[in-house]
Amino acid sequence: MTAAPFPPNSRYFGVPVVSRTGDDGTTEVYLARRILPAPDRHVPLGHRRIAGGERPDTLAHDAYGDPALWWRVVDADGAADPARLTDAEGRLVMIPLPLEITGHGPA
Repeated sequence: MTAAPFPPNSRYFGVPVVSRTGDDGTTEVYLARRILPAPDRHVPLGHRRIAGGERPDTLAHDAYGDPALWWRVVDADGAADPARLTDAEGRLVMIPLPLEITGHGPA
């Protein structure tokens, strides 16, 4: 197993690359499963009331200065579909501190 070649702002950063050799000798290389952190591990940086036309990446850009960190907001919400996070205007969404900062482990 080796570390995945993803940048630090990727939700796959630190997820191991694993391989499996089949009975026929072919090797499949893939990412190990990324286990989502439990929602109660997240500490709010703040909250945001959703306005029309917002997306998870715009929330992340406003909160962290990096739209690629959208997955942190989605993970904290527990939303299975990122688009559903912002589809209801007026919804209050938690913007979490990174888990690495809170001492609640890696994301």
